[in-house]
Order: sequence, then C-alpha cells, then structure tokens
Amino acid sequence: MLSVLASLVLLPASAPSASAGGVPVPATPTGLPAAIEGLSPYVPPTGCDLRTRTGSLKLAKLIQATYANTYGLSRPCTSALTPSSEHFDGRAVDTFFNVRNATQRAQATALINWLLSTDKAGNGYANARRLGVMYIIWNNKMWSSYRPSEGWRPYSTCATTPSTSYDTACHRNHVHLSLSWEGANGRTSFWTKAVAPVDWGPCRPADLNWSSGNAAPNARPCPRYATVKAPAGASALLKELVPRSGMVLRPGMKGPAVTILQKAVGVSPATGTFGSTTTSRVKSWQTKHGLPASGVMYSPTWRALLAANGIRR
Repeated sequence: MLSVLASLVLLPASAPSASAGGVPVPATPTGLPAAIEGLSPYVPPTGCDLRTRTGSLKLAKLIQATYANTYGLSRPCTSALTPSSEHFDGRAVDTFFNVRNATQRAQATALINWLLSTDKAGNGYANARRLGVMYIIWNNKMWSSYRPSEGWRPYSTCATTPSTSYDTACHRNHVHLSLSWEGANGRTSFWTKAVAPVDWGPCRPADLNWSSGNAAPNARPCPRYATVKAPAGASALLKELVPRSGMVLRPGMKGPAVTILQKAVGVSPATGTFGSTTTSRVKSWQTKHGLPASGVMYSPTWRALLAANGIRR
C-alpha cells in the first residue's frame, strides 16, 4: 500500500479554504497573535478521567464541520492496568477517514498538511502548535512534535501488516491526534488568541499508579516514579487493587476496575457497573473511614482502601 504521508506537500501560508488539490481544509481564525506556542513536549498520560475536554471537542467539531465525518474522544480505561493512552484523560481525538477510500484519503492528507504547514510568519507546523497537537498517527506512520527532526516514522509493525484486519490498530481508518493539556483544555492561541504556556498536567503520586487530575495548569514537569506493586504475601484482592490505585472511578463507569472496587467495599454481586448501590456503598465506606462521602474514588479514598487491605505506609 502506498503511504499518503510519503508525499505530503506543505500548503501556502495563511489559512486557505482549500488545499492545493482543491480539498477543503479547516478554517483558521483571524486575529491570531504574532507569537505562537512552541512545539509541544511529550506529556504522558497519567489518569483515567473520561470528562470531555473543551479543546479536544472543539478540534473534533472543527474537523467534522469541514469534512462531515465522525469522531471519537475519550476511551474506556477501566480495563487498563497502566495509563497508556491520551484517550484515557480526554487528550486525544480520533477523526475517521479511511485510507482505502480515495476521497477520505485526500481529506486526511489535506487536514494533515494544514496542521503541519508553515504560516506567513515562517512558523513551521503552525496550526499544530496553535492547537497543541503532540503527535499524529495515520496510515502506518507517526509524526510527533517532540521529535520533529525525524519527520514521519514507521508506526509499530504496520508496514508489514497491510490486511484490513489491522486497519484500526495501524490507523488506516482514522487519524489519531494526541494533544497537550493546554490544547485539550482549549487554552491555546488558536482558540483564545493568547499563547498558552506548557501545562504538564496532573502528576501521579509516588504511592499510587494513576493520577486523580487537577483543575489548575501545572507549570512544572511531573516526577517519574516506579510502578507501585503489591507487597509480598498480598491478598488476591490487594494484588488487583494496587495496579488500579488512584484511578478516578465514579458513577456511570463500567469495567474490571469497578468490579474490583465493588469486591473491596462489599457490593454483591460485583457487576462491574458503578450504579446507585455501588455509590451508596462507597459513601458508607468513606464515612466509616473518616473521609468525605463523595461516592467517587479519589486519591484519599484509594489510600485508605489500600491501607485497609494490607498496605502499610
């Protein structure tokens, strides 16, 4: 299969309404400041927080308004043992184009050219920077803002797996856009006309494996900690709790992490659905252990739950 990305051509400056090939591109706002964001550093995912982020949604809708396609934002994370995707914390957009469809392939190419083109002021990757795009995956290849000198590089083993059964894994039926925190939260100059400083996002605490999020921007890179593991001789329940520790679990969520929580607070049967019974039981457990009865699993409740099941600090 020929790679679309191998022949990307930079568009002219400014924000034309169509690419060089006549394919529409998203509208770029007027009145943008002369200053511009730098290329985003890599900020890894740390949490499981499925709230819709303002900037992620705006970008998805901007692309949809241009191409009348569909999109996906957050992705269920309660099956995961590590925070391995920006979809888990609302910082990713999947916008659906199929490389096997000539029209959609051309649209995806036009979109990517628009993101990575140079503006009138000579700013490379201008729209990607103003939107906080951290990396792009499309059609077997990946471009990242934190490794720009490498250009497009092979993604996984996709070049050797051309069959349609790998089209999702190899991003041949959608363009994946991962965003910085300032981009995901809609604070970048594309939306605000003011250059946003780097937001390093919520930091994972040393004693838990997932972050619980934070409302205010974080101006400092997060420390890197070793993965927290259950101690020798831990119970089967504790071994299941520790990998998920710190994960924000709230009413409406489903999956294995909810099942483990239900076992820990005495919900029977453990259905894996965070409904009214689980909410009530979590509140009762929090009250019993001197915690605010929010019914949501935040860091303090996780620490108390781990301690009650054998982790001593």
